[in-house]
Amino acid sequence: MVHEKFWKQLAYELIYIHFQFSIFNLPFHCMIQHPFSIFEQFSNRLDVALFRKSEDGAVTDAIVEEKMGAHGVAGLWQMHGGTAIVTREAIKRNIKADAVATDAALLALTIRTADCQSLLVYAPQHHVAALIHAGWRGLLTGIIPSTFDLLWEEWQIRPEETYVGAGPSLCQKCSGFTDPRKELKGIDPAFFNGNLVDLRGIAEDQLWKLGIREERFERQPDCTACRSGEYWTYRGGDRDAVAKGSTNLLACRLHPRVS
Repeated sequence: MVHEKFWKQLAYELIYIHFQFSIFNLPFHCMIQHPFSIFEQFSNRLDVALFRKSEDGAVTDAIVEEKMGAHGVAGLWQMHGGTAIVTREAIKRNIKADAVATDAALLALTIRTADCQSLLVYAPQHHVAALIHAGWRGLLTGIIPSTFDLLWEEWQIRPEETYVGAGPSLCQKCSGFTDPRKELKGIDPAFFNGNLVDLRGIAEDQLWKLGIREERFERQPDCTACRSGEYWTYRGGDRDAVAKGSTNLLACRLHPRVS
């Protein structure tokens, strides 16, 4: 039993070292390792990476797998809807959903965005991670509460047990709509300023109502459109590139449990 534990720990250390050093083979501006400070306390249990704009174009699943030392990548056919799923194996973006959760070690989860919000949820007591793609349509259809419903149904995880990180997305001044009251029916008009909509505020309001603790939440402040030189942005000038597959990508990977 002692030898088995030793070899498991050694395997984990080698995987972690691979993740630490493989990032240097990517353009420096393309990947940020551990972009959220709230997850640093779990750096021996959870790897997080944010892939940004690169002159090399789209980040492939193969790149994610290599750079994160993953055994498979789970990506979704994102629909701007309210469907959340559980997986313990690789998905080649052929399942229609906008959130994915796992308890499988070494499997990389990915969400691709080009202005929408990407959310990482981690439940340390259960060692479960989830990624959410929350566009404005997803906010309307309830992708955030749907994900937490799934976490409860599958693992009995309560929202207040989790930590949540939100990646770069549109700020309010870049989130213009033709007629928010018609296009975002059911959303509190307090989040509207003329035709500008606080999509970030809407997401956070949903999180607080679920019971997420504000001290366990962190948002990357960058706006993808305002900082179009660093991020792929549909509204900020990259429509053609985004249509061809160039997006920002948030990825996470659980470490093996060591008992």
